[in-house]
Amino acid sequence: MAVILRPLTGGNITMIVYGHRGARGEAPENTIAGCQHAVARGVRHLEIDLHLSRDKQLVVVHDSTLRRTTGVAGKIADLTAAQLARLDARQDGTPWPNKRGTGIPTLSKLMAAVPEIKSWQLELKPGKARYNSQLADAVCEFLSTSNRGRIVTSSDAALVHQIKNRLPDLDTGLVSSFPDPQEILQQAGCNYLIAGWNSLTNSEQIKRLQKQGIQISAWTVNDASAITNLHRMGVDSVISDYPSMAMPLVAALER
Repeated sequence: MAVILRPLTGGNITMIVYGHRGARGEAPENTIAGCQHAVARGVRHLEIDLHLSRDKQLVVVHDSTLRRTTGVAGKIADLTAAQLARLDARQDGTPWPNKRGTGIPTLSKLMAAVPEIKSWQLELKPGKARYNSQLADAVCEFLSTSNRGRIVTSSDAALVHQIKNRLPDLDTGLVSSFPDPQEILQQAGCNYLIAGWNSLTNSEQIKRLQKQGIQISAWTVNDASAITNLHRMGVDSVISDYPSMAMPLVAALER
């Protein structure tokens, strides 16, 4: 099971900061270089995105197409993992001087590059039914030996439910911007709600879900006042493009 982020029966709040796609606002997103940058600044929890390559490898990338991050035409599913690793994913976001570690990595290579990370939110990007079945197969195979500290999430509740049925002790989460997705969470068997931060306006709703064993993780929170407000409401974790800003802020709030 994943590390418990906040005691459900009281005690001091400990809000976790997840680096979004590594540290998207500070370094190339979803790359080894970007995640190593985050680790060097003290990040120990990461949120990343997963697709399948042509050879059915889990690869770390947000979009289903290549253009935005690499400047190359084409789809992720049309290239092998080896071909994706040779690309340069620095075309969007903050300037980054060095090409080293900026290809599209496999999940296994990324995890090996940052062993300091304690927990991962692995967001699965869904597609059509056949693709989702292949994606579920790859995830379940990858996590079959160990799923500790891994939280599998998706906006597709049916995909999450499919994986949960095969790995019942796995932590799973629904990525949602609905104001009250409790029914969908229950149907999918999720114990995490990955909520758009501006949908979290009701502290009583947050407490109600937490009493039912649901961890609340807010995305994507890049504003200090929003982080402060979410901390006050007792949200378990925030996902930020700027963990170098968010981590010291949360530490100050908890002193």
